[in-house]
Amino acid sequence: MKRQLTLAIGTALLGASATAFAITDTETNASIPFNLASPGARSMGMGGAFLGLADDATAAYTNPAGLTQLVTPEISVEARHTEYSLPYVNGGSASVSPFNGSGLNVSDADSSKNNLSFLSVVYPYGRWSFAAYRDEVVNFNTDFASVLTGEVVPTVGTAFPIAAHANLKIVDYGLSAAWKASDNLSLGAGLSYYDFNIDTAINRYGYTPAFTSTSVALNSQNQFGSDNDVGVNLGARFVLSEQWSAGLIYRRGPKFSYEATSATLADVVANSDGTFTPTAAPANIVADLKNVSFKVPDEYGAGLSWHPTDALVVNFDADYIEYSQLTRGIQSLFGNGAATVSSLSIPNGTELHLGGEYTFTQMTHPFSLRAGVWHDPRHSVEFTGDPGTEIGAVALATLFSGGQGSQNHGAIGLGWAFAKFQIDAAADFSNVTDTYSISAVYHF
Repeated sequence: MKRQLTLAIGTALLGASATAFAITDTETNASIPFNLASPGARSMGMGGAFLGLADDATAAYTNPAGLTQLVTPEISVEARHTEYSLPYVNGGSASVSPFNGSGLNVSDADSSKNNLSFLSVVYPYGRWSFAAYRDEVVNFNTDFASVLTGEVVPTVGTAFPIAAHANLKIVDYGLSAAWKASDNLSLGAGLSYYDFNIDTAINRYGYTPAFTSTSVALNSQNQFGSDNDVGVNLGARFVLSEQWSAGLIYRRGPKFSYEATSATLADVVANSDGTFTPTAAPANIVADLKNVSFKVPDEYGAGLSWHPTDALVVNFDADYIEYSQLTRGIQSLFGNGAATVSSLSIPNGTELHLGGEYTFTQMTHPFSLRAGVWHDPRHSVEFTGDPGTEIGAVALATLFSGGQGSQNHGAIGLGWAFAKFQIDAAADFSNVTDTYSISAVYHF
């Protein structure tokens, strides 16, 4: 059996450079970009590979054990400009029994963000080092809409145009400490306080020619709230030889809760000619979720750093991220059963980072060039398995079928060091995000 499904119902924000907040089944949750990579323009220029090196103030977040390499107090600050071009389903057709979404159309929701992404202060004291930092794990907003014509599909449902926005911000305020246990081993730990804010909304409208008005919102799904939680950051750094060092980290992400509602916004009257007339009415809440869970994924990382000469360093990192934590216990705003929404998931993934830095050490003020690449696994929500012909499952399979797959990033950067000051700049490029960074470090 084959049914054509026109997707005005599901103009979904799908795909990103880092991950999703899929803890209800509204399509605005398909993907949100986290900033789980190492902060700082220097690290970005090396493709985010920094765990085994971790020799500047950004180590407060990246690998706190690396702080023991600093011999003077430092202040580090980073600003970023990020351009998003995130794909979303924007019409087309899908067949069911079995489900096939190859006929769906995908458009891009373009947006950009400027933000102060990282700030840290480090104070070394003997074999100890202490740091305080602020890191923006997420700072994202976007607006997107469809201008499609709806279509009634027998046994499957009705498609509607939408207008949506998504805003999410998670800020990490952390304290880190590191101890140099020996010349070859340093240990570090950090405690983070996270501040979380979410505000997303999606309105669905009538379509022509079935509706006499297409400007009245028929229903809406909203997510909103703020919360706080704590997380833990652990690190170790090993000096293996004069040319080799290694790092290990574990970062436990926080867990938040927020509210979500689904409401009807209009009274719809059927006309004798088969059309419908919507009239705006007070919101009638049909779903009211008071304790929706949002889990920032836990992360495990390992890195190697190779120094073949004083001028050259090459780094490699592997980071395993438990993205599946984001979709455990997913809740429905559309009355879907637990078995249906449990098919929405994100697989765990491993980021691979490789980069290097060459410094012209003979210069009075050393100048560095950097380059790197890294692999970002898929971490947008997808519907797994075949939905059959059940309308709720087919709708979710359709809305979440255009998620962005894995991405390969390329990065370049440069830096210039002075007696008490260093400035770095970098750019990171992929199919869905381009990020530009400038950071500075001041030594007391």
